[in-house]
Amino acid sequence: MVFAPAVFLIFMKASCLICLLLLGLLVLAPAVEILQVPSPDNSNSLMVDKSGRRDVLQLRTGVKVVRLFYDDIDALKPYLARSFAVPAAKLGKITLPTYKSAKWISNARLEVVCAGAVVVGDTDREFDFTAVVDSSGKLLDATIVKAPPPPKPTPKQKATPGKSKGRGRND
Repeated sequence: MVFAPAVFLIFMKASCLICLLLLGLLVLAPAVEILQVPSPDNSNSLMVDKSGRRDVLQLRTGVKVVRLFYDDIDALKPYLARSFAVPAAKLGKITLPTYKSAKWISNARLEVVCAGAVVVGDTDREFDFTAVVDSSGKLLDATIVKAPPPPKPTPKQKATPGKSKGRGRND
């Protein structure tokens, strides 16, 4: 025969264990940071998800959702080729862009400012770009601004033999 206090104690232990497990799962859940930029007439919006390794830019038009600069990232190649003064065939992989800012030019056109990188020959070259897309996600125009190349390391000066200043013993 099981006494009521013993059943109550078992129930309390089980419920405490379940609560601790759920609390542990909540702690491990990543925080989602989504930025929304609505159009002036609120018919379209740009959704930027910055919670992952790379920013995800999605253009929402009614029920249609288009991911910007993902499948159509190669649409930037003619603009990059012109900016870096190389043929488009010499451009390698373009990294997914990092979101900087966005503003709606009109109800159907969006201006997005991002940063990215492209392989030119054997080197990675960073750039910022301003892209104008329409409400269907099609790239209409882009302006590329090259990041300055990293400074060349200066050779270290060799120490000249002579008297040391304030170090060691002076005999």
